[in-house]
Amino acid sequence: MNFLKDTNIHLENRRESRIFFAFIWILYALVYMTKNCFSGALADIVAEEALTLTQASIISGSFYLVYTPLQILGGVFADKYSPEKLITVGLLGSAAANAVMFFSQNFFVLLICWCFSAAIQFSLWPAVYKIISSQLVRSDRTRMVFFMSFASSGGLLITYVVSALIPRWEYNFAISAAVLVALAVVLLLFCRHLNPLIKKDRPESASEVARDEKKHTVGLTRLLLASGCIAMLGVVLLRQMVENGTKTLSPTMLSQSYASISPMLGNLLNTLIILAGIAGTVILRFIVFPRIIKNEILCILILSALTLPFTVLLRFVGTLPPFLIVIALMAVSLLLTPTHLLTQHYNLHFTKYGMNGTVAGILNAAASLGIVLQFFIFGPLAESFGWPTVTAIWIGMVALTALCAALALRPFRRFTENESFPE
Repeated sequence: MNFLKDTNIHLENRRESRIFFAFIWILYALVYMTKNCFSGALADIVAEEALTLTQASIISGSFYLVYTPLQILGGVFADKYSPEKLITVGLLGSAAANAVMFFSQNFFVLLICWCFSAAIQFSLWPAVYKIISSQLVRSDRTRMVFFMSFASSGGLLITYVVSALIPRWEYNFAISAAVLVALAVVLLLFCRHLNPLIKKDRPESASEVARDEKKHTVGLTRLLLASGCIAMLGVVLLRQMVENGTKTLSPTMLSQSYASISPMLGNLLNTLIILAGIAGTVILRFIVFPRIIKNEILCILILSALTLPFTVLLRFVGTLPPFLIVIALMAVSLLLTPTHLLTQHYNLHFTKYGMNGTVAGILNAAASLGIVLQFFIFGPLAESFGWPTVTAIWIGMVALTALCAALALRPFRRFTENESFPE
């Protein structure tokens, strides 16, 4: 068997599985770093007037405009083809795009290359999720989903540290191109090393045999309706707009709202906001879920409700002292970032139906659409009407997130409690 050719395979050697997971974690964190090149450079780009805030927002938003619809197809591909092969194609294609962007900062060249990078990465996240939920040692998978929830925050943190340290924002793209090529090479070496150790999937019990025979006959639409996934699309979309918006736009918002905060200081302050999100995920996993609250959707509902007062505080950006605004941004990150982990636990419920990659792709499409709307709406609004207008919209979005979670709660509860589904 071969990682780059076969599907429905997994590792049974725990040590090798954990080493492979550590690499996959690093891989996705660094890929996420490269996807946020523009976000990390945004404050410098606007300050240097290399591009307007609207132009930079259009480029960043266009990435996700292309990326969003392809996520659904990427999820289907991840369930049907080798995840490792899909990742390799995404890495090398994106590396080529970043290399071109380093040599030319023309608006249209940047736009075309960034869109190509989005298209070539269409199945990268679904493929990564397929690996951690299906190809690792079975007893480790839930734990690995928890650790994987830090990868995006880790990648975003690296983005802003690098952006604060490099002398020119264009170097983001050179660094990204080199990192992506190196990751592709290491992935191929890992696959070659692990090929003798992989095993063909097999059910663990008689009940799983019966379930395995039926899972491919269960309609996707039925699963989505029965699990509350339709309402979850709203949760993920709105949550992503606020959570990612506060992290990617905070350096620009702070530097434009307070004369004492430079773009470099804004990037460094943003690392505190990202670290708060990481801390929130740790608190959730070891204190709240599943020890106190066992239902993923209920936990999202509570966290969204707790976020509301801090988004109200952000409404007074530019008026209140900057340290209060930074604290409010950290609180929003602390409360909303852990919902990514809860979403991945939600996706795990579809593994037994062979649709974990598909559902991960669908929900990631909703998250990507949120980023599209974030860049196309928040940047131009801030430029035309100011940041208090943007933060007022965030208040409404957090309230709607809680409402969507409430709508998903009952069907999800019935879906997880009904052991006979899909009879």
